[in-house]
Amino acid sequence: MLKNYILIAWRNLVKQKWTTFISVFGLACAVGCCLVAYLFIEQVWFKGMLQPNKNEIYQLTYTVEKEEGKVKFGTVAEPISELLSDEFSQIKAQTQVRSGFPILIHDLESFNQRAMYVDPGFVEMFSFKMKYGYPLALSNPDQVILTYELSEKLFGNANPIGQEITLVLNGKETFHKVGGVMKKLNDMEMFNFDLLVNIENIQSTVNALSLKESWNSELWIFLQLEKDISPNQLQSGLEEIKRRQNEINPESPYLSLDLEAYTDLVKKSGEIKNGVINFLAIGPQILLGAIALFVLILAVFNYINISILMATSRLKEIGIRKVIGSRKGQLVSQFLSENLMVCFFSIALGCFLATVFLLPGFNQIASKSLKLDLLNDPYIWVFLVGLIGFITLASGLYPAVFVSSFKPVSIFKGNQQIGSKSFLTSVLLTFQFTLAIISLVAAVAFLQTNYINENRDWGYDNGDKIIVNVPDTKEYFNLKDKLMAMAAVEEISGSENYVGQWQEEKEVVYKEQQYAIEYLNAEGNYPKLLDLKLKNGRFPDPNLISDQEESILVNEKFMQELGLVFPTEDSFTIDSVRYQVVGVVEDFHNTFFQYPIQPMVIRSGGDSTYNYLTLRMSSGTAASSMDLVKKNWREIFPNGLFEGKLQADVFENSIEDVRGVQNIILFGGILSMLLSAMGLFGLVSLNMNARIKDFCVRKIFGAGIGDLSIKLFKRYLISWLVASVLGGILAYLAVVNFLDYLFAFHSGVGLIPLATGLMVLLIVIGLTVSSQIWKVYKVNPSQILKSE
Repeated sequence: MLKNYILIAWRNLVKQKWTTFISVFGLACAVGCCLVAYLFIEQVWFKGMLQPNKNEIYQLTYTVEKEEGKVKFGTVAEPISELLSDEFSQIKAQTQVRSGFPILIHDLESFNQRAMYVDPGFVEMFSFKMKYGYPLALSNPDQVILTYELSEKLFGNANPIGQEITLVLNGKETFHKVGGVMKKLNDMEMFNFDLLVNIENIQSTVNALSLKESWNSELWIFLQLEKDISPNQLQSGLEEIKRRQNEINPESPYLSLDLEAYTDLVKKSGEIKNGVINFLAIGPQILLGAIALFVLILAVFNYINISILMATSRLKEIGIRKVIGSRKGQLVSQFLSENLMVCFFSIALGCFLATVFLLPGFNQIASKSLKLDLLNDPYIWVFLVGLIGFITLASGLYPAVFVSSFKPVSIFKGNQQIGSKSFLTSVLLTFQFTLAIISLVAAVAFLQTNYINENRDWGYDNGDKIIVNVPDTKEYFNLKDKLMAMAAVEEISGSENYVGQWQEEKEVVYKEQQYAIEYLNAEGNYPKLLDLKLKNGRFPDPNLISDQEESILVNEKFMQELGLVFPTEDSFTIDSVRYQVVGVVEDFHNTFFQYPIQPMVIRSGGDSTYNYLTLRMSSGTAASSMDLVKKNWREIFPNGLFEGKLQADVFENSIEDVRGVQNIILFGGILSMLLSAMGLFGLVSLNMNARIKDFCVRKIFGAGIGDLSIKLFKRYLISWLVASVLGGILAYLAVVNFLDYLFAFHSGVGLIPLATGLMVLLIVIGLTVSSQIWKVYKVNPSQILKSE
């Protein structure tokens, strides 16, 4: 029986190739989008779940009493690691882990890399596949293990084993050889790092600590217990270690010392402070999940509509089957088996689309390395089986039950009609149009917002300026003089931070009220160098001691927040020092447009030492002078990390992130419209085939193309009008809230996004229906009606 179902299903699918392709391709696109969304969500919530020893590994944590209540920490006192092996025989292995960002120097280039300082047991407890070298390379403290990505960055495609790199740890240079290179890490790995370094190296660069200081020094400790050992069996020993810690460090006593299962670390990340996982990317998960769900609903509705109309050509088959004794359940099974075959092909094609097109594009946009690993990832099979089951039932159950309920008498009398005036297909089609409108409006509104923000006036002149970091203030004046000697440098100024970076947050006291502000300490010429726009008053004079000690420059938002009008004789207290406002500048964007402008104070200090230097270059020379600036900087700080950048690039990372979101939303909008067009085409085509004789009779009696067009367009225009109202309202509400969540400054949802969404859908409907009308218009009625 099953073989018969499959054979009949295959014949019916092959017989209607074009509609089968529309169904399979539409569902495959939805499957591909769902796979991308799932893999992104999986790498957040299933981190570490591919480790073979995951059920035996635990992290040591402790709980203390804070003002906000009990707080659990993922890092514990360093000396505890020495006590564990003495106290417990049930521990199979243990490892210590610190994280840091040392400066890595190679070929006179410096990089800030994510390092994990571990003992050699780390690579035995946690399994990582190696491309070059061997995992136990860390047994030699002078060797390090690199990730594949870092190896490629430093050495290209060459085998780097034995090559030397330099790490600056706690201000001291240490020299290392590459002892191993890992294969590309899966995004599902628990730990996030670029290289592994023996923990002895970081300990050797720290001066000897007192007993109490060592107990205040914390790190991650992971334990691997012997099989069938419960963490409860270690509780009495942990209580003893807790007692010893509290004796040595009574100011911060532990309430408890616990073992957290490795498999629970992600879901408990919100409860554990200083834990391994601290960011779950909830917003991106919701966005990707919503887009995938939109596309899946569109594809399923497409298939339901097409499945119902495809039954038009099989009415006699259904009637004959019922007459010769087929039960309703058998017919339902037959149609579901056909649907299962379609879904199986869709899953296979969806995996192909995800692997070849969708995942590479998403990885590039999101800087991820997601991959569809069917051989090593058991969770993906659970998802695929669940997805194929859901799609099979969601898209096929109603059509199967609906079609199998036809009565043979109605079929053979010709009274059973499908599709042309089906209320369900009209509702589903309208809902598809609604989703397509929402998707396209969101895409256009996001494009418009990005275009406006990328061309927005920042409130100051960001061109021809270079920002340079000062790693050691002892060399501040040497660096300043050396850079000022460059021919292209017109002016130079120092600052604690720089505009475009998060500023120091302080409180200003005015009339016994406290107000939160952003605070920037800079040289007196910094505001002029940056070409801030003066609205009232004057810039502080760098040559006046009183301006350095008693005067501040504020923005318009500061005056509005405090309810002031310039000039004001009032004074303001910051850090117990009283200041007066000598000037007000127009509001400017110190942070990206996702955030509102905050009240800001710029205090002009003297010619002191600062963390950054900002150079104003000759017109058009900033980008071309960067290499020379870096060379001069390197002569002063040969082992430092150069963090120079153009002032115009301070928001570049944020802009790239937003462009990535824009591209994802745009892709979702285009795909939604494409699926709607494909579904509409299949629907109109099947409708046309079912009523071709009716149209031919009308044509013989003199109906022109206009009459036929009105007859065909009427139903779809009604669906478009209803979808325009529903989609327009829902799109406005949803997209405005979405933009409000992401941006403090955005375009909103105006006439352009709404009109674009509605008109593009109308054009798609017009082109799709017109192609079928032209087909009817060109057909020879005698060829169609001769069988009658």
